[in-house]
This record gives sequence, structure tokens and C-alpha cells, in this order.
Amino acid sequence: MEQVRPKIAYDCDVLVIGGGIVGLSTAYAITRAAPGTRVSVLEKEPGPARHQTGRNSGVIHSGIYYRPGSLKARYAVRGAAEMVKFCAEYGIA
Repeated sequence: MEQVRPKIAYDCDVLVIGGGIVGLSTAYAITRAAPGTRVSVLEKEPGPARHQTGRNSGVIHSGIYYRPGSLKARYAVRGAAEMVKFCAEYGIA
């Protein structure tokens, strides 16, 4: 027997598919860049970060393993600093 799924209407400006680190950080960045934008996040799992994001090592990469000055190194350094700032701002250990 075929499962019948209810149709759901979403009243939003932007729909992000996936509630992992990439989807949630994308939704967050959109709301910061364009305040007032209505963003909805759809996730197939029962909660956020329950798939690949929840299975990573939990390490904030510092960029030391990348070629100095490379795009990867610069992004890792900047991302690490932004993550520490975000956690401090929102009281996340």
C-alpha cells in the first residue's frame, strides 16, 4: 500500500533543504544578510544535525594542515574564529 503524505504549504521567502551544519548555517547567514527574510528549513531526520553533521569528529579545523595562504587555510582560520565567536555569543560550550 502506498503511503500518503499530507501536502504542506510553506509561507517563506527562502526554503533551505537540510538541517545539518551547511543548511543551518546557510539559513542563519541569509537571515543576517537580509533581516526580515522568512527562511524555512526542511529536514528529513527527526531533528537537526542527525545525519552526517552529527557523525563528524566535532573538531574546529584551524587550517594548519593546508598550504599557508591558500583559500582553504584562510577559510579554516576565519571559520574557526567565527565559530568561537558564535558559541560565545549564544552561550554554547
